[in-house]
Amino acid sequence: MKRLMLLLVALGGLVGCSNESTPEGYVGYVHHIPLVFGKAAFVDTQVGPTSTGVVWRQFVINVDVRAKNYTEEFHILSRDNLMVGFECHARIAVRAAAVRALIEEMGTSDPSGPNDWPEWYLRSVRQPYRSAVRDVVHEFDAYDIQTKTQEISVQILQRLRDEYADTPIEFESISIGNIAYPPAINAEIQRKLAAEQDLERMSRERQIAEQEAQIVVTNARGRAAAQRIVNETLTPLYVQHEMLEGFMKLSRSQRVTIIAAPTSDSGAGPVVLGL
Repeated sequence: MKRLMLLLVALGGLVGCSNESTPEGYVGYVHHIPLVFGKAAFVDTQVGPTSTGVVWRQFVINVDVRAKNYTEEFHILSRDNLMVGFECHARIAVRAAAVRALIEEMGTSDPSGPNDWPEWYLRSVRQPYRSAVRDVVHEFDAYDIQTKTQEISVQILQRLRDEYADTPIEFESISIGNIAYPPAINAEIQRKLAAEQDLERMSRERQIAEQEAQIVVTNARGRAAAQRIVNETLTPLYVQHEMLEGFMKLSRSQRVTIIAAPTSDSGAGPVVLGL
């Protein structure tokens, strides 16, 4: 009988023992649950991959601390009262050092919602996240939501980082995509884009025309300067010298006969004819 009792105690001890593991990418919240009396109590956290070893009545809640994308769909009135649809993608992680606070303040990480969203997201993050997106996007006109997505994303991210700075939650990035407008807005956007492209084309053409005009002005100034130099140096002696040089070149030709005759009794220069 005594041996049987010892055996039962030993079996009971084995049943009360556990060896729970934490996989890679997770942090385990290790807690003790009494067999009969007392309250559950936090023991420690463990970073995976690891396990508790064989211990008495210790259990683990594993929290995935890797960053994941959380996508929410929106249909929001813009500042100019037009309904705009889009998706916002938030990349969110759990701070590994704050897993205890996450479990005790925001709930476990067991999936309990759409897209396997963890409880802490549904309970403590989703609504503030959606509110931040709505508040920021509402301050922009419908057309600007598409052209200023980067600016909008930065504003949302900064607001959420400030709001969750002292919590276990870390927002790594925010991005906006799949923007959908009513047909009338799509037509207006296309018209504005075409107008902007026309303005850019006209600006380029104006720059080219201004450059070509500058070239013409520069060439004209060069020709005017050259003509001014010629006029200033074109004296009667210089002209006579050039004329004589020309006749000297003609005199070397076998086909040309040069005849020089005086023009008056006063001794004026001769007239030179080339035949």
